[in-house]
Amino acid sequence: MTQTIPISLLDFNKGQLKGLPKNPRFFRDYRYEAMKKSIAESPEMLQLRELIVYPYPEGRYVVVCGNLRLRACKELGYKELPCKVLDPSTDVKKLREYATKDNVNFGENDMDVMANEWDKDELQDWGVEFAPEKQTDKFKERFDAITDESAVYPLIPKFDEKHELFIISSANEVDSNWLRERLGMQRMRSYKTGKVSKSNVVDIKDVRHALEDSNTKP
Repeated sequence: MTQTIPISLLDFNKGQLKGLPKNPRFFRDYRYEAMKKSIAESPEMLQLRELIVYPYPEGRYVVVCGNLRLRACKELGYKELPCKVLDPSTDVKKLREYATKDNVNFGENDMDVMANEWDKDELQDWGVEFAPEKQTDKFKERFDAITDESAVYPLIPKFDEKHELFIISSANEVDSNWLRERLGMQRMRSYKTGKVSKSNVVDIKDVRHALEDSNTKP
């Protein structure tokens, strides 16, 4: 039976009915605000989807379905709301079932249809959520696309866009090891490793310190 009940007589489900746990449903702020905006713009929806309540002592009612709508309506200044009043003899298992099923979303939205055939801004105003657009990292895409076969020296995109480069090439391991030992370049970072060659990066400060130290040795 549907009745219009003063909000002052409606209680949130806080587990006061034995066998019916407190309402587990919650929205994060932006979703709650979207729901509140939806009610403010289309109040007639409250008549089409009433709160479902259960009679409680002293003429009060516990809200079984619609706790968040009740909260929003209180903040919007509503004084009374349409409610579907359950029979007092309703089994508590049924109350749990109603509360659970009211919060279950059966089916899925076809996001391609919604994005291409519906007004996205309008849907978002009505509380529909879209996955955030993936941010593209053009520099990362360029760098990741470089392979040992396609790399062209001295192009080193990870560094040449931010730093001035000095490149020393080595054709064999003996010379490479000599340079590492001579300049104390144990802290080098590899920016690209592969089957053909290995390229390393060392900060100019480390090279400077290594040269200065070598000049002071007898």
